[in-house]
Amino acid sequence: MNSERGDWIGNLARFFSVVFHPLFIPLYGLLIIYSSPTLLSFIPFEMKRIIFVLVTANNIILPLSVAAILYSRGAIKTFNARDRNERVLLLTFALMMYSVTAVLLMKIPVPNLFKAYFISIAIVTLITLVITAFYRLSLHAAGIGGLLSLVAFMILLYNISSTWQLITVLLLGGAVMSSRIYLDDHKPSEIWSGLFIGGGVMSVALYLLLK
Repeated sequence: MNSERGDWIGNLARFFSVVFHPLFIPLYGLLIIYSSPTLLSFIPFEMKRIIFVLVTANNIILPLSVAAILYSRGAIKTFNARDRNERVLLLTFALMMYSVTAVLLMKIPVPNLFKAYFISIAIVTLITLVITAFYRLSLHAAGIGGLLSLVAFMILLYNISSTWQLITVLLLGGAVMSSRIYLDDHKPSEIWSGLFIGGGVMSVALYLLLK
């Protein structure tokens, strides 16, 4: 009975870890912006589609393809990048692609929040890359921290009520971070440091870019 319960919890923890992998977090942030009760939700569908395709291609499809190639050639052992060298390698490529996305967004007429958001993601990735050289913080938690900062910043910037978004991110974030601990992928200290670094850097970057 206990083993069945453990298997169920373990499968649920793995589900949260995969669905809310750091690779997908920027896309979720984009969807939060789209669904927010601000004028940003009324931007033309064609513009939304362009941004969505750009983010999906640059920050999900390409990184997954590169990770698959590295895995097939033995450069990385798992897609979770548990080894420090693997994390540095994948974070470096992610930083390049986030930077490309930010540059491309700056060249097209989109609202400033979209540009600031992806520039901030690139900055968070750079900081976590530097920290990874000497400390193994949770990238999942850093992503959740970034999402929380995005929602909080939008509430303050646009004076809107996004309670359901904030509660959703808090609940799902708690589930994701608990999953990382349950699967023994991170210690609580690595989870909390990832959360505060991701959230703190994102908040400062958004403030400086949009003030």
